[in-house]
Amino acid sequence: MKKTDYRVLHWHNSGKDTFAVHQVFYDDRENPVKINDEPISMSTNSLTELKDRNFHIAGAFLQDILPGHLFKSNLTNKPTTANILDTLFPNKVSKSNDVESQSNSS
Repeated sequence: MKKTDYRVLHWHNSGKDTFAVHQVFYDDRENPVKINDEPISMSTNSLTELKDRNFHIAGAFLQDILPGHLFKSNLTNKPTTANILDTLFPNKVSKSNDVESQSNSS
């Protein structure tokens, strides 16, 4: 089961596109739920570490680009996990989220 990997994220803000590679974390159903605050850096004190990062970054380009506005970053505010899942998988969010939101609005 995948817990984390690197992914390309895309933000569109004020008519400008921004792309970055971030480490992404997944829930038990392998849905992306969180990213590191800062993009992956290609600066390190170890050549081995640099090669390893480059390998994982290359793998990020083989996967779908994630919309950055769904995650906390220096470009966005952090939405709740339920909002992320609703956006990515609108028919797969558990009903417990619906019950919780209804009880909070009462």
